[in-house]
Amino acid sequence: MRRIQFGIALIVIIVASAFLYLENSKKNNSFSTPEEALSNVKNPTIDVLEIIDTKLYDRVAYVFYYSEAGETPKNYLAAAKIKENKQGWRFDEIIGVGNIDQSNAGMVSGKDDYIVGFATKEVDKVHFGSLEAKLITMDKKDMKAFLFHGVEPDLMSQADFKYFDKEGNELPY
Repeated sequence: MRRIQFGIALIVIIVASAFLYLENSKKNNSFSTPEEALSNVKNPTIDVLEIIDTKLYDRVAYVFYYSEAGETPKNYLAAAKIKENKQGWRFDEIIGVGNIDQSNAGMVSGKDDYIVGFATKEVDKVHFGSLEAKLITMDKKDMKAFLFHGVEPDLMSQADFKYFDKEGNELPY
């Protein structure tokens, strides 16, 4: 009987230790802002040169920033997905949007439930089904980026984006 009690006590201690370790890990890797969480990523897959915009949703933030592809600084756009937990903001993942170039207008990429892409500076709104994108203006560039959050997984395979100017005229892409 004592062996069974000892075994149960040992299992409880191991489970409690694992739980405390995981909670402490979350606390140590959580920060007060999404930008701070991104700044504390060790060896990011795409280096952060300058943060340009943050889009907030319920418990999720997307931090857009300039990076470098090749020898030209600030010629690449990336987005970091940062999630909020009880302790603060915690880094989740980075997605490369692409080289900031007019030839990439209309280019999109996405993952899980979000889509990011490029549009020209004339674009004022981007629609995807019933969703409207949030736009990200880039300094000294003739481009804008856009973000769709909360995209249904079955819509991800479609590419029915509509681009509109300030007057509401649909732009060809």
